Amino acid sequence: MNIKIIAIITLLITGFFAKAQTTATDFNVNDCGGTSRHLFTELDAGKVIVLAMVDPCSSCIGPAKSALAISKTFEASNPGKVVYYLTDDFGNTPCATLTSWASTNAITSVPIISDETVSQANYGGAGMPKIVIIAGINHKIYFNQNNGLNATTFTAAINNAIAISSINESVQSDFKMSVYPNPVNDQLTVNYHLNNATEISFEIFDLLGSKVKSFAAFKQNSGTHIASKFETESFINGIYFLKINSNENSQIIRFSVSH
Repeated sequence: MNIKIIAIITLLITGFFAKAQTTATDFNVNDCGGTSRHLFTELDAGKVIVLAMVDPCSSCIGPAKSALAISKTFEASNPGKVVYYLTDDFGNTPCATLTSWASTNAITSVPIISDETVSQANYGGAGMPKIVIIAGINHKIYFNQNNGLNATTFTAAINNAIAISSINESVQSDFKMSVYPNPVNDQLTVNYHLNNATEISFEIFDLLGSKVKSFAAFKQNSGTHIASKFETESFINGIYFLKINSNENSQIIRFSVSH
């Protein structure tokens, strides 16, 4: 019997609908182009990893292509942040076969991996395909879907992963951002420093990574600035994250709201 079929049957026997794990399984492998790929190194560096695990099969084409197209939409706002890997479902399809399938179906310019350490078995039941999103220094799984792709949920999961994983990135010293009071009741005051004149913007995210408020970008001169324009009266009590963005850098700082 084909080894791929045996693997799928094994997963069915051990519980196809078993709850998937909540953190990723590490891998350190060479992709089909010979480039070394270490999952945890990329996650620890702040990357959001999309794993499109395919058989390959005809039913895998649509979801895998949609996941790639959505992933690419984040490149303009978060360059290099979202990394898409096309992988064999159980790592037993030859690289030549997987690469040819990807090319035929216009899934191109992405890392392709076929190695048994990168397996659907690490993420619950088998799917054709299985799409997974992983991010953060805690290597958390933000999305895990079999046999299709819910584009709305997938997009929201990437947004969530980007917001939360950014919190773990090295603080950009350029801004030297601080906030007070913290906890805040009705108005948050923000101090920050700009080394050079630049266009900046601010965003506020909740603990789940959903954007709750954004402010239009504006040009500002170099130097130290104080901004007391962040109204929090309408926010429910809880933890939030304020993000400052410039053309080159960003920084996120945590604060809490308590009325």
